[in-house]
Amino acid sequence: MVRSLKNRIVRVDKDLNSTFKLNPIFPFVLSRDDLSDYVGGFVNWHKQTAVEIAIVLEGSINVTVLEREETMEVGDGFLILPERLHTLKPSKGAKAARYFTFIFEPALLTGFKGSFFEHAFYFPALNKKEAFYKFNIQDKWTRPIFEQMKRVYDQEADDSPAFQLNVQRIVQDVWIILWNNLLSKEEAGERKQHNARILKMIEYLHTYYSSKFSLSDMATHSNVSRGECCRYFKKMMHMTISDYLMEYRVSKAVELLESSDISISEISETVGFSSQSYFIESFKKKTRLSPLAYRKFIKGMSK
Repeated sequence: MVRSLKNRIVRVDKDLNSTFKLNPIFPFVLSRDDLSDYVGGFVNWHKQTAVEIAIVLEGSINVTVLEREETMEVGDGFLILPERLHTLKPSKGAKAARYFTFIFEPALLTGFKGSFFEHAFYFPALNKKEAFYKFNIQDKWTRPIFEQMKRVYDQEADDSPAFQLNVQRIVQDVWIILWNNLLSKEEAGERKQHNARILKMIEYLHTYYSSKFSLSDMATHSNVSRGECCRYFKKMMHMTISDYLMEYRVSKAVELLESSDISISEISETVGFSSQSYFIESFKKKTRLSPLAYRKFIKGMSK
C-alpha cells in the first residue's frame, strides 16, 4: 500500500493525464516525496483522477493549480481535487522541499457509485470554484486531520485488511472535516471553460513540440489572438509558452534516454531542439546533468 513515486518525472499522456495507476483493489498510496528527486527539482504539470491530500514536512513548496499559486511551509496541508492541472516546485531560496501525500481514487472515499456520500459530500466539491485548498496545523479544526494522517504515516508498512479498513475510515473522516470547514463554504464556480482553453493550447504544443514553433498557428488552433495566447498561457501556467515547450522537450528527451539507445544528436533533433548544444544546455539546466551523464546514471541504476 505504501509506495514511493520517485520516478524522476511524472509520466503523462498527451492531455497531461498522469499514467500512474493505483491498485483497483485498494486504490490508495502514501507517497513520501522530496522534490530534489525529480527531474529539474520539481513535479511537472499533470492532472489525474485521484484525490491528493498532502502535508509539508520540511522546507517550502510552491503549489500551482492553473492560475492560482500558494506557498506551503512546514506544517501546511493542501487538498488538490481530481482533474486539476498542477505542478509543485521548491519556493525560491528553499533548501529543502519534502512532503507526504495521501493519493486515492474517489471510490475509496465514496464507497459504491451513486452512494449518499458521493452525492452529498463529493460531487458538490467538484463543482466548487476553488481548484485546491490550503490548511494549517495552527488552526484548531485541522488538528484531527494531521493526527489521523500521521497515524497512517507512522504505520507505513502495514498492508493488513484491518489497517486498510482503518485507512478508508481515516480518509472519510478527514474529508468530512475538510467539507465542514472548507469545501462547503466555497462558492460553486465554472472551471470547465478555463480547462478546455488551456488544454487546447497544451494539445497544440504536445502535438507539434518536435517541429519549429509557430505562435500564430497555436493561436489559431486555440481561437485566440497571438497576444491573448501568450497572456492567457502565462496567467494559467505561471510560465511562458517557450519555457513550457523547453520543459516538455526535455521531458520527452528523458523518456528517450531511458528507453532507447539512439544518439544524443538524434534525440536532440527528435524532440525539436534547434541545435545539439542548445539541447545539452537546456537539459543540464533542468536536470543538473548532461544527456550523456544522465543516460549513464540511469544505466547504472538498472544494474
